[in-house]
Amino acid sequence: MLVSGNCRMDSLLRSHPNNDARAYFEATIARRRQEPGDDIISAFVRAEEENQALTAAEVLSLSILLLLGGTETTTNLLGSTMVTFLQQPEELAKVRDDRSLIPQLIEESLRYHSPVQALFRQTTQAVEIAGTIIPAHATVMPLPASANRDARKFPDPERFDLTRNADGHVALGHGVHFCLGAPLARLEAKIALEALLQHLPPLRATEQPMTWIDSFFVRGPKTLPLAIASVS
Repeated sequence: MLVSGNCRMDSLLRSHPNNDARAYFEATIARRRQEPGDDIISAFVRAEEENQALTAAEVLSLSILLLLGGTETTTNLLGSTMVTFLQQPEELAKVRDDRSLIPQLIEESLRYHSPVQALFRQTTQAVEIAGTIIPAHATVMPLPASANRDARKFPDPERFDLTRNADGHVALGHGVHFCLGAPLARLEAKIALEALLQHLPPLRATEQPMTWIDSFFVRGPKTLPLAIASVS
């Protein structure tokens, strides 16, 4: 394997603006060092202290990564999908009329919005890609969001298309780096969208501007003010 998953942990931690999460996990890890339990963070600590398989920075980074991957990415996917519904109400109408389109909607949303925009990897040996030599032990930053809008793979990639065959997108990774929680994320999104379409009344954007998360690592709406649309 030419590219390893052992990324620059300090870069990963800096890529997300919320220092509260870092402080929370630093305190939690410190408690688990004193009072280990039957939980994943305690397992990370044991891997560091007993097996020397992880560094302290990696324990912190993996803990934060589980939070991002387990909650924030799916939340951002749902928020971004809602933005698409507001911008393209005809797509929303299609899904309201035919709920069997929800899995297809999820895949196109993953491709179009890519909740994880960028990653960090480190080469294990020198490799040449498209005529450029990347030396061994170099930190590289693959951009799955860019790959998901590659016109060589997805025709007219800047257009959200519910009828598109989005197979082959890399929003959830690829190969040995494929997201372990992908089935859960897809199931969570499916259940949430079914509930939204069934129970929520028609919505519209308000005059308050929406904002996006200030991060090059993840993508999703930070604020999305909505109001109940009037029905004539």
